[in-house]
Amino acid sequence: MSDIGAVVTQTRYGFKTLVRTPRVLVFSVLFPVVLLVFFNSIFTSGQNATVEFHGHKVDTATYFTAGIIAYAVMTSAFSTLAVAIVARRERGELKRLRGTPVSPWTFMVAQVLRTVATVAAMVVALLLIGSLAFGVHIPGETAAGFVIYLVLGTATMCTLGIGLTAITPTEEVASTVAPFAAVILSFVSGVFIPINTLPNWLQQVGQIFPLYHLADGLQNTLFHVTSGIGLQASNITNLLVWGAAGLIVAVRRFKWEPQGPGHS
Repeated sequence: MSDIGAVVTQTRYGFKTLVRTPRVLVFSVLFPVVLLVFFNSIFTSGQNATVEFHGHKVDTATYFTAGIIAYAVMTSAFSTLAVAIVARRERGELKRLRGTPVSPWTFMVAQVLRTVATVAAMVVALLLIGSLAFGVHIPGETAAGFVIYLVLGTATMCTLGIGLTAITPTEEVASTVAPFAAVILSFVSGVFIPINTLPNWLQQVGQIFPLYHLADGLQNTLFHVTSGIGLQASNITNLLVWGAAGLIVAVRRFKWEPQGPGHS
């Protein structure tokens, strides 16, 4: 089998594993949709509700839609990816893969491709719900910026998710640490709560991490409160730095052998 064929086969296997894992379906697919409907239904209440965003009054439904899209990217590209890789590593699948003629890089490419496809499907679904139910739309002038943030955000979260596997010895640890980090960061990154309602010190903490800059970037492009296509140097730089850090850890520390009890 060629390397390309191996990538296709492993990607297809990854999708089958995803749809057969209830936890993944609930937290990576259904949960973002439920949150989108939940937040927009409660906080808009059928009125022209607004929140403050960088000194502007903006539509609440659009604010939360962009935030939940950022959360969906982190859930799929960080949490789900990390848990899936650790689970397969601890079952010995990665060790057996290293003993076959198949190039190891095909496994990682397949995992990333599955993640990218999942993120794309989730973004389309969330935008459709936001548009049809809550009147959310992407301004034509900033559509390119929206896509750039999605691509860069997904890449950053993927490298961080793969890097996280180096310090999570079991599937149970990964299943706890990754989703917990996603939820906690969502509260301080302008995803679940408008960022201007948080204490200043929490805002500063949130701005350290990439989820804030992904959410802020997506919100910027949907509101078009800045010039051009909505890109901001601070958001792009933060995502690039975190992505580079995750890539360095992933390249240097990634493990193919099981790390749990009994395997040390």
